[in-house]
Amino acid sequence: MRGISSARVDTALRSLVLAAAVALAPVGAHAADSDAEKLQAMQEKLDKSLQMIDALAARVRELETRQAKATPGATVAPAAAPAPAEAARIEAVEQKVQQIETANATRRSDDTGLPVHGFADVGAGNHNPYTPVLKGFDVGNLDFYLTPRLGERALALFELNFEVATAGAVSVDLERAQIGYQFSDEATVWLGRFHTPYGYVNTALHHGAWISNSLRRPKFLAFEDQGGSLPAHTVGAWLAGSERVGTGKVLYDFYAGNGQAILDGVLDMRNAGNEHGNPIVGGRIGYQFSSELAEGLALGVHGLSARIEDNELIPNMTRLNMAGAYGVYDTDDWEAMAELYLFNNEDLSGGTGHHRSEAGFGQLGYRAAWGVPYLRYERGAFKQSDHYFLEQNRGNSYYRSALGVRFDIDIKSALKFEFASTHDTDRVVGQYSEALVQYAIRF
Repeated sequence: MRGISSARVDTALRSLVLAAAVALAPVGAHAADSDAEKLQAMQEKLDKSLQMIDALAARVRELETRQAKATPGATVAPAAAPAPAEAARIEAVEQKVQQIETANATRRSDDTGLPVHGFADVGAGNHNPYTPVLKGFDVGNLDFYLTPRLGERALALFELNFEVATAGAVSVDLERAQIGYQFSDEATVWLGRFHTPYGYVNTALHHGAWISNSLRRPKFLAFEDQGGSLPAHTVGAWLAGSERVGTGKVLYDFYAGNGQAILDGVLDMRNAGNEHGNPIVGGRIGYQFSSELAEGLALGVHGLSARIEDNELIPNMTRLNMAGAYGVYDTDDWEAMAELYLFNNEDLSGGTGHHRSEAGFGQLGYRAAWGVPYLRYERGAFKQSDHYFLEQNRGNSYYRSALGVRFDIDIKSALKFEFASTHDTDRVVGQYSEALVQYAIRF
């Protein structure tokens, strides 16, 4: 314990316990609770843990006393390092808490520094995870996550991603560029480009592959340039917050932004504005349970409406209407999530009326000491008479079953394997099996 005071160790241990309580909340979309509220929740639920920390702190002081009495040159044996899986779990908790603290403006400090986090991944497989016609080795993302601290109320978050396109060229994308202001503990407004707040995955798991236990997102929830069927990003304004109700919290998001377009078969979020001027509008409302029996459970509903244009040879305009629900159960042992999307899109230019489609997935993972195995089933049933899906390169219907596992090599790197079977059910009907491996790091 050379060079580390017992006070610092005690503070660090208490911070990790606070992190474990906060990490159960969805990240990024609902990070508007006050520090006092978090402290109160921690004291209510973690008294036993704090007693354990006091005992550990006392043990540290005892070791320091022994070290002070030791002869010159004597060394104290270092404490046993946590198991890789446990260390990775702690690291993930710290990452989530850091994002929450950023969204809370870090009121205790007027530091104008620029915290930078990074993620990267590489992989291999008999199919590329996003472009099945390709195979072999692939370079994933080099992602920089910037959280400058601007002041007591002003917030900022930027995510700069270097990614490899289908043809192999490296491109740079400003995935998120949002500047916010916290009006109160219950309300924060963001302006700029952000992850569209629907479901759970799209705001909780960003472009850094290390963050997620699974090797990849469900196909229909992939980011736009990876073949996703929904507008994963929005350029506009976003109001996010939460309000304590009973033993839990009501979580809410409302947003409006530029209506997206389909360019060359891929959804584009129109960073500079759109031609028709019509916005995307939507919202998400959920409830995060805090009772002992439902700790880690969050349920909610979501929906959006947008006017989507495509710039193909024969331009079309579609009113995208989506409604659905989500649920997540996240504890130290289990990770379970499910999302449902129902579409009732209206053809605004061809006069073919409304077209109903649906998509959804369910995933279950278990955090074992040796790794995190998971199972997932996903399905997208997209009407090809609907121009919104027809004009997307990968807007075809499909279903997929996947079995995967994550092994934490250390607290900053993970090796993931996934075996999946994908069935395409329209356009080109067929089936293919995938064996994928991914090495993901954070720094």
